[in-house]
Amino acid sequence: MQRAVWWQLALLGASFFEGLWARRIHFYTFSDTIPHPGLCALAEASLELGRPLRVIGLSKRPGYILIHSHSPTLKFLMLQEVLEYELSQRRIAEDDLVIFSDGHDVLLQSPMADILRAYLRFPDSPYLISGERNCWPWPHTDPSHGAWDLNDEVVHANMTWTVNRWMRFTPHDFCRMIRADGPYPFPNIGLSMGPVARVIEVLKRNNKIVLEEDVNDQGAMWLVILRHSLELNIQIDQHAEVFLNMLEYKAGELEREPCVRDWFHGRVPPRNMLTNTTPGLLHFNGPSHEDDVWPSCYHVFNRQFRKVGVKHGFYDVDHNILVSTDGLCDYSWYKIHNFHAHPLTAEHLQFLEGFYQLPVDPGLLAWRGAENAVDAVRWGREADLHAQSPHLHKAIQKR
Repeated sequence: MQRAVWWQLALLGASFFEGLWARRIHFYTFSDTIPHPGLCALAEASLELGRPLRVIGLSKRPGYILIHSHSPTLKFLMLQEVLEYELSQRRIAEDDLVIFSDGHDVLLQSPMADILRAYLRFPDSPYLISGERNCWPWPHTDPSHGAWDLNDEVVHANMTWTVNRWMRFTPHDFCRMIRADGPYPFPNIGLSMGPVARVIEVLKRNNKIVLEEDVNDQGAMWLVILRHSLELNIQIDQHAEVFLNMLEYKAGELEREPCVRDWFHGRVPPRNMLTNTTPGLLHFNGPSHEDDVWPSCYHVFNRQFRKVGVKHGFYDVDHNILVSTDGLCDYSWYKIHNFHAHPLTAEHLQFLEGFYQLPVDPGLLAWRGAENAVDAVRWGREADLHAQSPHLHKAIQKR
C-alpha cells in the first residue's frame, strides 16, 4: 500500500514540473541507486532552493561498468542522450542552462538565483567545470598536484594521446599542463554547468574519447579541455565561484567548519575564505566522503531542507514520472553514519519491487534506438576495475 502512495503521487504530480521546464535552468543528476540519502538530500534542497531535480539512470542497476580496460560510469553517456531527447521534445531549449552533478556525494546549499548570478560572471556562457586541488586520474610529478596519487600503478603507462597533430602526451604530462589561476586548478567532472547546446557538444567529444581511446570519463574530459577548450569555451572554476570540491579541504578555509549545526547561519552558507566566494554546490569527491564529514553534512542539510506533505520529489527522467521523497527519503528510523551504509525498510523493498518493473519512457527508448552506447556495456565486479592493484588484492583477501 505504501508503494502505491509513493507511486500515485509520482504519476499525479508529474504536471508539477510542466510549468518549470521552460525556465532557464535545468538541474540534472545521475543515480543508479534508489533510495540513497545523498540523492534524497539533493532532491529536497533542489526544490527548496528553486528548481526540481531531474534524475537520469534509475532504469539501470547499481554496479561498475567496464568499457575496454577502464570503468567509466554511464552518467555522461546518458546525459548526452537525455539532453538530445528532451531538446527534441522541446522540454528544454538550446540556450537554456544545464547544471549537472553527481547524484550521491553532492550537496546544494545556495538558491539557484545565486548560482545563476555567479555563473553569469563568467564571460560568454562557458561550459564551466568544477575545479579541485587533486590532479586525477593522472600520476603526480610535483607536490602541487595534490596528495591523492596512483601509488600502485600508472594508468595506461604505455599509452600516449594526441592533442593536435604536433603534440602527444603521456600520462605523466597531464598534471603539469594545467595553468593554475586559483586554488582549485584541476578539472573534476562531478559538477558542471553551461548552455544546453554547448553541454551537448562537450559530451559528444567526451563520450567519443571514452568509447574509442580507452580512457575513463574523467580522463577523457582532460583531453576535451586540451583539444577543444577555445572552440567550446570550456573554463575551470578555479576560484570556487559556483562549485567547491571538498577533497583536501583544510580547517579554516571555510567561514564555518563542515558541517557544524549553524552551517546555515540563518539561511546563508559559509564563505570560502581562500577565494571570498560562496559556492552553491559542494562535491565530496573521492575519499572526502569516506570520513565522518559527509554524514555530518547530510544531517545538517536534511534538517535544513527536508519537508513532508508539500509535494517534495524528483523527476525520474528514465521512467517519465515524479517520485515523492516523503516516504522514500524517510531515514528517521536510522541515523545515517556512513556514505555507503543505508539500510532499507520493508516499505522500501516493496516500492523497489514494483519500481524496477516500470517501463522506460517509450519516447526515450525510441530515441535511443536498437544500438546505443548506453546499453553496449559490460557489468563488472569491483575486483575487475584495477585487477593488477596489490592494494585491491589485499583488500579482497581480507574479506
